[in-house]
Amino acid sequence: MTKPINTESIEKATNKSWDKWVQDLDAAGGQAMSHTELAEWLKNELSDKIESHAWWAQSITVAYEQHIGKRIPGQLADGTFEIAVSKSLSIDRGVAFSKISSLLSGYDKFNGSEPLKQRVSETPKRSNWRCDFADGSKFAATVEGSNNSKIVLSHTAIPSKESADEWKIYWKNLLEEFVKSVSPE
Repeated sequence: MTKPINTESIEKATNKSWDKWVQDLDAAGGQAMSHTELAEWLKNELSDKIESHAWWAQSITVAYEQHIGKRIPGQLADGTFEIAVSKSLSIDRGVAFSKISSLLSGYDKFNGSEPLKQRVSETPKRSNWRCDFADGSKFAATVEGSNNSKIVLSHTAIPSKESADEWKIYWKNLLEEFVKSVSPE
């Protein structure tokens, strides 16, 4: 059994103890249900009881799957993993995005892996630099905000927990070095 990551917030939002949720899900056959089946059951259960019931149904589903050992923190329903690291910056979004894009585009390899299909996209709220990797995983550097911006490095569809742990350290170090290079002294 893995300790679920967000049971306190679930208890607060639903006004039901985590132990009671586990009891109810076990009684409903939750251990044999797929992720989709669990989420649907919970969505129906929460329908007229709380706001954002579909979101909470997903959250409870993930916590329950962690509780019964179907997944571990960071693992998605398909068995892959995702990680993210972020920092707030005291610089304009456009400047931050220009600098992070320039930095990332200059790399031939990240953590020993060649970036594939590098691309940039922008909306009024956020700017993204993205690439894929040969293992099927996907990376994005997202900058949002305006005068004070936030940069998020996210990596999804990572095939193993060990690889996700390595990538998290790699992206954290890269982000820390980037922040040092752009922060006013």
